[in-house]
Amino acid sequence: MVVPAASIFRPVPSTESIVSEAFDEFNFHEEPGLLQFWECIMLSGTEDIGCDLILTDTYIYTRDHEGLLQDYRRRCLENDYPFVGVETRVGNWLPGRAAQTKIADHWTIHYVLDQEDRHSADVGGKGQLVLPVFCDQGAAGSKLVGIIELVTLVPKESYVEDFEQIHNLLKDVGLNSTYMGKTIKVEYDDDLIKFTLPLSAKLTDLHKEVIKRFLKLKPQNLRVEHKDTEGNRLPISSDEELHACMAESSSRGAKFIRMRIMLNT
Repeated sequence: MVVPAASIFRPVPSTESIVSEAFDEFNFHEEPGLLQFWECIMLSGTEDIGCDLILTDTYIYTRDHEGLLQDYRRRCLENDYPFVGVETRVGNWLPGRAAQTKIADHWTIHYVLDQEDRHSADVGGKGQLVLPVFCDQGAAGSKLVGIIELVTLVPKESYVEDFEQIHNLLKDVGLNSTYMGKTIKVEYDDDLIKFTLPLSAKLTDLHKEVIKRFLKLKPQNLRVEHKDTEGNRLPISSDEELHACMAESSSRGAKFIRMRIMLNT
């Protein structure tokens, strides 16, 4: 008996349709919110350089009685967003930033709005969470396929729970994401290194990343400093001080945290 080809070969579901399955299961907990998906379109030969982020028709609203979330989505559709490469200046456009850094980020109740920045003005006083979406390509590793953006009318203290919910829903449909974190730039002598740290990182994690790149340094011999919003140099010598540094960076919507290594004498 010959089995018809149509019964053997099934169409491969699109990334949009898979993400849509995850969106259908998302719980807004009766709070006003918008969930939307930016697809990463890579041109031939540009996988290592960047991608075009295209806002798709995969989205969901809840309790948007005043139409403020619909207005934000309309602004996103009207804006001409550029190709996002490694060196592209994306400013405070969080979906573009997530495409560059490959890590999740959020704007919380602590974020100070910059009215002169176009993306900040579009978001207004809303809260925001973005996380990159990857598909597994086996031996070739993971491929960035897009960015999920959650916007809430009322900014939250933290979006960690929302991140974990979306992260788990993506796993259920065969996709994955990374962690919530920050890009760290560390200066030592005349060298500058860059890496990412989860928001939950401890001081020992920071030291490990530094020592991995500056092999001659020892944890007991180094001292880490960072600049606050007023330009003061503050030490990072405990988990609490590291978390405060990251929280302060998030409140400013900063793309990265700049630190400096000093040696204990």
